[in-house]
Amino acid sequence: MLNIPNSLTIIRILGSVSLPFVILFNTKEAGCFWALIIFTVCSITDFLDGYLARSLNQSSDFGKMLDPIADKLLVILVLSYLTVVFGDEYNYLLGIPSILIITREILVSGIREFFGSDGKNFSVMKLSKFKTGIQMVAIICLLTSQLPGFANFYLFQLGLLFLWLAAGFALYTGLVYVCRAVILLGVDRK
Repeated sequence: MLNIPNSLTIIRILGSVSLPFVILFNTKEAGCFWALIIFTVCSITDFLDGYLARSLNQSSDFGKMLDPIADKLLVILVLSYLTVVFGDEYNYLLGIPSILIITREILVSGIREFFGSDGKNFSVMKLSKFKTGIQMVAIICLLTSQLPGFANFYLFQLGLLFLWLAAGFALYTGLVYVCRAVILLGVDRK
C-alpha cells in the first residue's frame, strides 16, 4: 500500500497543510520564499506520483483515494491564503478567480463522490489538466513576485493573468461536469 507514488502523495498532503502556516507566520519575502519552495515541490510530486504509478505499475486504491484529496488541499489552501500575502489592495483581483476555482474543485469532487463507480463519466478532462498547469504557474508567479529582485519582471501581473485564465477553464470544465451529472440524473429517472 505504501509505495513511491503514495509516498509522494503523502508528501504533497503534508506540504499543502504546511503552506498556510508558513504564510500566516510570515507574509513577507521569507514566508513567500518558503511557500514557493513548498508549493513547487508539491506541484512536482503531483506530476510524479501519477507518472510513477503508471510507469512502475504501482496504481492502488489507496493512491486513487489520496491523490484527489492532495490535489484539492494544495489548490484550496494556497488560493485561500493568497489574499493574506497581498493584503486588501488586491482582494478582488485574487479573490474572485480563487473563489471560482475553489468552488469548481469542491463541486466536481461532490459530483464524483455522488456518482462513485460511474466515474468513467467524470474522468479528468484534458482541459482540466491544462487548467491545473496554468493554476500552478499562476501561483508560482504570484509567490515569486514577492521576492526581492523579481519586482521588475511583471510576475504579479502574469500570475494574475494566469489565475484568471485558470478560473475561466475551471468555470467551463465545472459546467461540463454539472451538465454530465444533470444528464445522468435525468437518464436515471426515466
